[in-house]
Amino acid sequence: MYLKSLEVQGFKSFPDKTLIRFGDDITAIVGPNGSGKSNISDAILWVMGEQSSKTLRGAKMEDVIFGGTQKRSAVGFAEATLTLDNSDRALSYDADEVMVTRRYYRSGDSEYYINRQSARLRDIHEMFMDTGLGREGYSNIGQGRIDEILSLKSADRREIFEEAAGISKYRHRKEETERKLQHTEDNLLRIGDKVSELELQLEPLRVQSEKARKYLELKDELQGVEVAVWLDMLEKLSAAAKKAEEDYASASFVLRQAHEDLEKLYAQAEQYGQALRHKDGELETVRLKANMLEASRQQLEGQMAVLRGNIANNDANIARIEEELKGSDDRSGGVEEQITAAQQRISRIDSDLARKRTEIDALQQELTAMTASAQGLTKQYLELRNQETTLSAQIASAEADIRGLEESKNQTCQRMEQLREDMTAGEVRLAQAKEAMDACVSQLRSAREEVTAA
Repeated sequence: MYLKSLEVQGFKSFPDKTLIRFGDDITAIVGPNGSGKSNISDAILWVMGEQSSKTLRGAKMEDVIFGGTQKRSAVGFAEATLTLDNSDRALSYDADEVMVTRRYYRSGDSEYYINRQSARLRDIHEMFMDTGLGREGYSNIGQGRIDEILSLKSADRREIFEEAAGISKYRHRKEETERKLQHTEDNLLRIGDKVSELELQLEPLRVQSEKARKYLELKDELQGVEVAVWLDMLEKLSAAAKKAEEDYASASFVLRQAHEDLEKLYAQAEQYGQALRHKDGELETVRLKANMLEASRQQLEGQMAVLRGNIANNDANIARIEEELKGSDDRSGGVEEQITAAQQRISRIDSDLARKRTEIDALQQELTAMTASAQGLTKQYLELRNQETTLSAQIASAEADIRGLEESKNQTCQRMEQLREDMTAGEVRLAQAKEAMDACVSQLRSAREEVTAA
């Protein structure tokens, strides 16, 4: 077995991939302090499975990764590959050349490879046993290692001698076999305890199995009864839903009829309103005429009062003149003519006044008739408004009935959905009960097999 090469990348002071070949003419590696000589031996020791960061001259295993400098950033992992010549089959590996690789990440994960194939740390330790390259080997001895070996106790030095004698592999195998035997004895003890515990559980498990069987029978009967009840309830709910739909259709038809009647009443009310507004216009015209006639009447009454005053004055003048005429016969003829003219004028004024009063009475009668007609239209309009209010109340009642029917229909649908969910939940519970029974039967069968095996 011969050391051929060492390839490192990201390990301590080797950030770049570095390949060191060990030919027949290399006997030593020399250099000043701090140049990295010890890092090469640390890399060889590390790639062969060293787990102690103190042995690798570090505080923690992460210190083996290049930490960076002022001019160069740190790397994320460290890797080392050790190549050995195995043409003499010194290593228990069927290959002429053995490449051992170890990769370590800052996250703490480690990877091991033998000839580029993933391996375990235990495989590497077993491969290097009895070759002098193992954990207790003597082929790689660092500074102060000889004094440490000499100062060790005889039991600790024994491991080095066993490694040199080639029996460390058998000692490890013996220790591992003893550990396995102890573990087997512990398992046998636990199996005995388990068997004793299962023997105590057999009778309760039998009782529980009987209860589970009876429960499943009763569960099947209950499921049948529940299904029958649910089907009956579904039929009743379907009938109720059908009736609710029929009531809803009838109420919808009544509502449409009520809307149509209401539209007709609205049209009639609009027509009556227009007629009422027309009559109001005519009434206003009549009122204006009556006001004008009233003003004329008042003016005529004023004129009549003036004429009556004039008549009284004339009568007084006539009496005075008659007294004066008693003394003068010549003047009597002219006075009588004036009296006659005045009386004729009074007669004309009285006839005009009578005609005006007749016209005023006619206009007052027409005004009274129009007022009565307007009152009749107003009364009819109020009756139509009352009918509209009554129909609106009926429509609101019908809409309330429709909403009640819709709410009942929604509740029926929700109840049907709830029944479907209950049926689904019942099926799930039945499946769970069957699974629990199967688990109990399987556990009982396993317990019996364990008792039989014990």
